Amino acid sequence: MSKLSALDSMFLLIENQEVPAHVAGLQIYKLPKGAGSSWLTSMMEELRQHPPSPPFNLKLKQSLTGGMQMVEDTEFDIEYHLRHTVLPKPGTEEQLRNVVARLHANLLDRDMPLWEFHLIEGLENRRFAFYIKIHHALCDGATFSKWMTQSTSTSATRVKVKPIWQGSGVRPSQTHRPWLESLQKSGDSVKAVKDFGLGLGQLTGKLLRQRYLKGDDHVALPLSAPQTAFNTRFSGARSLAFTSFPLEDLKAMGRPYGATLNDVVLTICDAALHRYLEEQAQVPEKPLVAMVPVNLRRGGDSAEGNHVASLQVKLGDDKQDLLSRLKSVSESMKTAKELYSGVPAAASQGYSLLAAGLAAAGMSLKLEGIMPPPLNLIVSNVPGPRETRYFNGAKMEATFPVSGIAPMAALNVTVYSYDGTLYFGLISGRRAIPHLQDLKLCIEEIYEELQQTVFPGGITVE
Repeated sequence: MSKLSALDSMFLLIENQEVPAHVAGLQIYKLPKGAGSSWLTSMMEELRQHPPSPPFNLKLKQSLTGGMQMVEDTEFDIEYHLRHTVLPKPGTEEQLRNVVARLHANLLDRDMPLWEFHLIEGLENRRFAFYIKIHHALCDGATFSKWMTQSTSTSATRVKVKPIWQGSGVRPSQTHRPWLESLQKSGDSVKAVKDFGLGLGQLTGKLLRQRYLKGDDHVALPLSAPQTAFNTRFSGARSLAFTSFPLEDLKAMGRPYGATLNDVVLTICDAALHRYLEEQAQVPEKPLVAMVPVNLRRGGDSAEGNHVASLQVKLGDDKQDLLSRLKSVSESMKTAKELYSGVPAAASQGYSLLAAGLAAAGMSLKLEGIMPPPLNLIVSNVPGPRETRYFNGAKMEATFPVSGIAPMAALNVTVYSYDGTLYFGLISGRRAIPHLQDLKLCIEEIYEELQQTVFPGGITVE
C-alpha cells in the first residue's frame, strides 16, 4: 500500500471530463525488413505475457481518512490495458493525429491501474506507432521519459526488451518527495506545515520585492495574464499538431545572446502565438504568461514520481522584433529562476499547487472571461535519449509528446529531444483553438525567420 503525495493527489483533484490529468507519448517506428501485420500481431501476443511491476499494477483506493492511496490490483487484466488499432488506408499522419486525439480525450478508469498502451498499425511507409498513456499522479515528464527510454534498446538486434509496464518496479511511496521528506525530517507535522508556510512566504516576498522594490518588469505576478482565446471554456475534445527541428540548430540560435534552449523555444512559441492571434484579430493587450514546469531533481538524483514545480514566465511584448523578444524572454526566465532559487522544494511545489487550484476553482465556477487567468499556456521541455532507439528490432523514427492542458488554459506546447531532433507536441481544446494546424505553421515560420535573423548566411556546422 502506498500513499500519494499532495502533488500527486492534486492531479486527481483537478481532473474532470474537460481536463483529463494524464500524459502520453507517441513513438513512431519503422517495421523491420520483411515484417508486416503478422509480425505486429505476434509482438502484441508476446507483450501480453509480461506481468506488470509497480506502479503499473497499482490502482487507486480511498483511505479511511479520505486521502487516496495505491494498492495492488489482484485482478489485473492485461487485455484491458493493451489495445490494438489499425488505421484505414492510406494511414496518413493526419489520420494518426485524429485517432490519438480521440484516445487522449478519454479519462483513465480509476477502478483500474492508471495507464494504457496502444499499438497503432497501418501508418504509411511501413510504419507503426505506440501511444502510451499514464496518469500524471504516477509520474512527471522526466520519469515518464525515463520509463519510455528503458523500454527500448540501442541495438537493432536486441529483441527481448522489457515493455514499459514491467521496467520500473518502484512504488510511489519509494520515490523522493519533498512533502513527505519534510514530514520525515521534522518528525512533527505541525512544524512541517510551519516550515512550508515560511518557505511559501519567502517565495511571495521575493516576488513582490523583485517586482515593486527593484522594478523588475520581467516578473510574472499572480493573475497577470491577459485574456486570450486560449483562456476560454473548453470541452474534453482535443486537437493535436506535431512538428520538429534540428536540436543543435535551436541551441545555436541562442548562443550569441547567452540564451538557453528553453529561451529559444519560448521565444518561438511566443512569436508564433502573437502571429496566430493577430491573424484571428485577437492580439493580447499585454505579454502572455507561460507556465514552465522545471525538474527539481538535483544532479545524479534518479527519483521517480512527480518532482516538479512550475515557473510563471512573462513573455514578450506584441511590438518586439524576434531578437528583442528573445532577449526579453531570456531575462524573464532568469528572473523566474532567481525567484525560486533558495526556496524549499515543498514551497515551490506548494506555489504551483495554489496556482493550479486557483485555475481549477475558476473553471468549476465558470469564471472564464471574468476572472484573470493565472496563465495563458503551458510550455514544457522534456529531455529524451540522445541516441537512436529500437523496439524488438524496429527503429524509432520519431517520438512526440502528448501532454495535458490546464484548467482555464486550453493550450500546451511540450518539446521532447530525441536523437538530435527536438519534437514539438501541440495539444489544445478542440473548440477553443479550432485551427491548431495554423499555429503549427506559425511556429515553423518563426523558426525559419529567427534562424535567418541570427545567421543570415546559414548555420555553419563545426
